[in-house]
Amino acid sequence: MIRSGIYIHIPFCKRKCYYCDFNSYANMEESFKPFKEAIMREIRNRKDELKDIFTSIYIGGGTPNVLPPFYIENILDEIYKYYDISNDAEISIELNPGLIDDEKLKTYKRIGINRISIGLQAWQDKLLKKIGRIHTIHDFIENYDMATKYFDNINIDIMYALPDQIFDDFKETLSNVVSLKPTHISCYGLILEEGTVFYKLYEENKIKPADDEFEMMMYHYGIEFLQKNGYKHYEISNYAIPGYECRHNTLYWKDLQYIGFGPGAYSFVNNRRCGNVKDIKKYIEMMNRTGYAIEDIDVLDEKDKMSEYMFLGLRMMDGVYDKDFKTRFGKSMFSIFKNAIDKNIGLNLLIREGDNIKLTQKGIDVSNNVFEDFLF
Repeated sequence: MIRSGIYIHIPFCKRKCYYCDFNSYANMEESFKPFKEAIMREIRNRKDELKDIFTSIYIGGGTPNVLPPFYIENILDEIYKYYDISNDAEISIELNPGLIDDEKLKTYKRIGINRISIGLQAWQDKLLKKIGRIHTIHDFIENYDMATKYFDNINIDIMYALPDQIFDDFKETLSNVVSLKPTHISCYGLILEEGTVFYKLYEENKIKPADDEFEMMMYHYGIEFLQKNGYKHYEISNYAIPGYECRHNTLYWKDLQYIGFGPGAYSFVNNRRCGNVKDIKKYIEMMNRTGYAIEDIDVLDEKDKMSEYMFLGLRMMDGVYDKDFKTRFGKSMFSIFKNAIDKNIGLNLLIREGDNIKLTQKGIDVSNNVFEDFLF
C-alpha cells in the first residue's frame, strides 16, 4: 500500500543539458559540503511535519551521482534516523551515465537504494551531443551493464521530438532500450521551456521543434512498440513491466502526501503545498540562519483539492474511481464534475465504465485540454 513519500533534491550537475529547466547548476563543487550539511539540518528540523509510514524515497536532481557517494549515505542515514520508512520502501536515485562507477553503485546498494533511474535520452551519439549530454552510447552501455550487477529494478529515460531526430532514430532507441530489458521506461516528448539553451536557440530560429503530427506519430509508435514488448502503459509518459510501476511517482498522481528536502523541493502536507527557495547559496544561508528554507506556501481549498485529484488521477491509464473520490471528499465526482465529464465523454476524450472514468487514446493526445475542464 502506498502511503507517503520523501523527495530529496540534489541540485548539482556536471553540465546543464540544453533542454533542462530543472533547478540544477553546474560547476559548484565548492557548495557540495555546505549543501550536504544544510539538507541534513532540514531533514532533522522538519521531522515532525509529516508523521506517517513512508513507502518511497526519491533522490532526484540535477545529477545526484555527481556527489561523493558517502554524502548520499550521510543524507539517507539522517532520513532513516528521523522518519518511519517501511521495510519494503521503494528507494530510488537518478543517475547520469559517464558518472557511474562501481564504488558508487556498491554504496547505493549497501545504504538501501533498490531502484535506479538512468538518463539515456537517445541512442545516437550525434543526438546526445546535440542535446548537451556529457555521455556517449558506449558510456551508457558500460554503465548499464555495471548497474545490473547490483540492481534489478532499473528505469531508463528516453526522449522523442528532439531537434534533428528522425523517426528511425527513435525506433532504434526504443528497440535497443527494450533489448536491455529494464523494468521501467520513461518516454518524454521534448518541451521547449523558457530559460533553457534550446528555448534561446528556438527564439533565434537556430532550432525548429518537431511538428505536432510528427511528434504524435512518434508517441503512438512508442506506446504500441512498448506494449507489444511487455511494458504496461500505466501513465501518459511511463511504461513498466507489470509490478514495477514507479511507486513514488504514482504517489504524486494519486495526490498523496509527500515531503521534499533541498533547494526548490516541494512538499504537500495537510492540504498545504510549500516550496523551498531555489537558489543553492540562498538555501544554505537560510538553513544556517533560521533552520528552514520554505519561501512559497499555497493552502488548497476544497475545490483546488478536487480539481487536482482529478487531473492528476487522469494522467494514469486506470483513470479515477468514484468510490475513491467519495472516500476522499464525501461527494461523487459525477455530480461535482458532471459538465466536464459529460462534455469529454461526448467528445470521445473520456470513457466511463461503471464508477470509473479514464482517458481514451484521443483524450491522451490532448490531455491538457481535458485537464483544464476540471479546473473551477
